[in-house]
Amino acid sequence: MSKKEKQQVKSQATTKSTASAIGRKSDLFDKIESWFGKHHSKVFYSFLIISTLFSYILFDSKVSDGGDDSSYIERAWSLLHDGKFPYFQGPGYPIFLSIVVKLFGLNVIALKIFSVVCQFGFVWFTYKAFVKRIPYTVLFGLISFISVNSFIQYYSSQTFTETFFLFIQAISFYIVFKIIDAIKPEQNFISSLKENYLKWILFGLLFVLLSISKSVAIVAIVAVVIYFVLKKNYKQVVFALVAFVIIRLIYQYITTAMYGASNSDQFEMILRKELYKPELGYENFGGMLTRFFNNCNTYFSLHIYRIMHLRPDKYDITSFVPFFAFLTSMYILVCTFLGYKKNKFMFFSAIYVVILCGGIFFGIQAQNMQDRLIIIVMPFIFLLLFYWMYMLAKKYSGMQTIFILFVSGMLVWNVFCSVNKVKENAKTAAYTPDWQNFLEMSKYCADSLPDSAQVLSRKPSMSFLYSGGKKFVGQFVTTSMNADTVLMNWKKQNVKYVILGNLRMNPTKNNGRVINTIHRMIGPVYKAYPQKIRLVKSI
Repeated sequence: MSKKEKQQVKSQATTKSTASAIGRKSDLFDKIESWFGKHHSKVFYSFLIISTLFSYILFDSKVSDGGDDSSYIERAWSLLHDGKFPYFQGPGYPIFLSIVVKLFGLNVIALKIFSVVCQFGFVWFTYKAFVKRIPYTVLFGLISFISVNSFIQYYSSQTFTETFFLFIQAISFYIVFKIIDAIKPEQNFISSLKENYLKWILFGLLFVLLSISKSVAIVAIVAVVIYFVLKKNYKQVVFALVAFVIIRLIYQYITTAMYGASNSDQFEMILRKELYKPELGYENFGGMLTRFFNNCNTYFSLHIYRIMHLRPDKYDITSFVPFFAFLTSMYILVCTFLGYKKNKFMFFSAIYVVILCGGIFFGIQAQNMQDRLIIIVMPFIFLLLFYWMYMLAKKYSGMQTIFILFVSGMLVWNVFCSVNKVKENAKTAAYTPDWQNFLEMSKYCADSLPDSAQVLSRKPSMSFLYSGGKKFVGQFVTTSMNADTVLMNWKKQNVKYVILGNLRMNPTKNNGRVINTIHRMIGPVYKAYPQKIRLVKSI
């Protein structure tokens, strides 16, 4: 090649390089990423402060009227004082909650502050898990969402297990990503184990803790195995399974030796057609498929959009849109497929979403439509949404401004909805009179009845909490309306007293309708044997 030709080639290369530089210079995402690269720590700490601020302004000092949150407290108390291990509904959270109970007793505020601490840790480790592994723009879109979203922040002041689970889940992702970073294909089995054994021990502890915090999270280890298999990291498959199985067996051996075998068959309860009606039998294969698709419709067409404030917050069973569920399912599957070659951390996150959602949809009765069941997956669903929108906009510079406006709009809208939630909370800061009377009656039972007196309550865990620790017998469903059968069942339970609370069926409106579970049982008894019923105390 002549000197002149070489100069022409060099000139063309310089022109292309300059054009490329100009293109990069005009790329909005590159500018934003460059700025975040210099200031990401300050931005993160700002969001951490904002998250804590929203935990404070959305703080709810009451336990919910659902009963599950106060049940966790009761199980923590029973573990400390009765030596009863909380096998039912996952012992992970009550074990840690028992430490708070040990320090502060049945102090509702202290117990709720533990959830605030978990929210702080959740935001912290989510950032640590994904920083420098995904674009900053996407990362801070995610951090802003989990910091200000009112649905997620609701659980930061409750004693439900969700915020604790999100915290442990975030640490688990951090460790899994550290393991993925440490993979060296050229290493042999022994060398890899020696270099990373501490990570695998921590991995086993965390994934066992996930599995005992929510029963459905037993499938989390499946997501890890599938990821490593698809990536052909077979040594890591062995390490993951061995670490999880050994630590899970150690946990089961210790708890069985100290507290006895579990008397709660979670798998049997999953198979029931209705959770609280075992007499209806179990689902067959067709029933399980129907349950899966019904749950998919509930969560993918309604709840995840409610949580993102893209649909009205108020729950409405008529709002199901099967087409939304189909589109959401397809989007998640496409994200999983695309993630295989594009970003290994997003690929793992997508697999985790698919597996955990599958576990929820198969494992939860379709009648149980609580949005809190999908909260634990929402950060990653939101992440998938933002990441692939970002990658699409990255290809077409004209879409980048639209993307930034959308992310900013989502942040502003979530802040606005959370501020409105603060106003709503101010109106319901105290219990309504029906609940006040019910809780006063629970205190009366503890103060005025013999310690051995067995008292029936529609909300036994709340009666326990607000009575200072007295155990109540629970009546959650109307088991019979036959007077003799009712009396026989109560005799078996040694029930001598019944709280006949008039709790509103609609907590926000006094329309005269009350939760009549116990009323329907005691009514026939009073008609058949009026002499057996005597009013002891009325509030």
